[in-house]
Amino acid sequence: MYVMPQIMGLMDPFSDLFGWIMSKMMIWLGSYGLTVIVFTVLLMILSFPLGLKQKLNMLKQSALQDDINEIQRLYPKDMQTQNMLRMELLKKHGISQTAGCLPMLLQMLVFFSMWRPIQQPLHYIGRVSAENIENIRSFLVSNSWLAENINAKYIARNDIPIIDALSKNGQALYGAVENGWLELKQLVSLDFLGLDLGMRPTINPKLLFGADSWRTYLPLLILPILTLVTMIISMQLVKLEQPNRKSKEEREREKRNPAKAGQNPDPTAGMMKGMNYFFPVIMMFTVFSLPTAMGLFWVVRNLMMIAQSLFTYFAYHRPFQQKRAEQSATRSR
Repeated sequence: MYVMPQIMGLMDPFSDLFGWIMSKMMIWLGSYGLTVIVFTVLLMILSFPLGLKQKLNMLKQSALQDDINEIQRLYPKDMQTQNMLRMELLKKHGISQTAGCLPMLLQMLVFFSMWRPIQQPLHYIGRVSAENIENIRSFLVSNSWLAENINAKYIARNDIPIIDALSKNGQALYGAVENGWLELKQLVSLDFLGLDLGMRPTINPKLLFGADSWRTYLPLLILPILTLVTMIISMQLVKLEQPNRKSKEEREREKRNPAKAGQNPDPTAGMMKGMNYFFPVIMMFTVFSLPTAMGLFWVVRNLMMIAQSLFTYFAYHRPFQQKRAEQSATRSR
């Protein structure tokens, strides 16, 4: 129950840093949507070397599979010796055991750090202080420009209703500026290509097909759909990058000689299968529970993952698999 607030609290310094960088981008780009896109691309470019190092580590480890099999053959019942010799082998070839965890931890850090700027763009990107936001909220509520049930606790998590109220009511905006709580340049416009990035997508038929609401809610489904499609494509490409993935020739040899089946199994297969279900669920949950800007973040992130996977596959994995297939064919003769 208290885990999420604690995690979000730990991410506050990173959320503030992300918000500060995005606020500078807003000045340059002049668009909230473009800011989310460019910032996501920048994050993916900066994190790419770490992900590439992890994938190269996997290839190096796969190249040592014969040596690892030999250790298992020599010490079939001595797991302690197996692990010790395996660690020494990996260390000798400069393979880090922790490199595989770092990209995943980095992705989680980025996700939880983006959560607050997406829900509180007025504070994190507009750089309006929490005190002034509360003053604006009280001012709007007292003049019936904002519902009374949108209290201080709610605004501390989501200040988008304040942005909406100020954007739709010139008198409210004038009052906030006149009282010194806000500068006009700090008001973040959430409109992007006809989409309101501050609204949440929905699957409620009454809103999607309502006479007065379909123009607003139906277009918002574009980003959840693109999130799912790009995620599926990205996961399929990741499968190609598995160093122990059997080539077509190997599969054909296994059919002819069943005794070879099961040799050099892929230790990551079970984990990847779980990720294939876990990540789409997480993404779709956040897309429908957070403002549409989070869907834009996921789509751009997935497109960058696709581009990076294609690069690493053709530059590293495909040559490795071809070399391994040639070596396997030579041994089988």
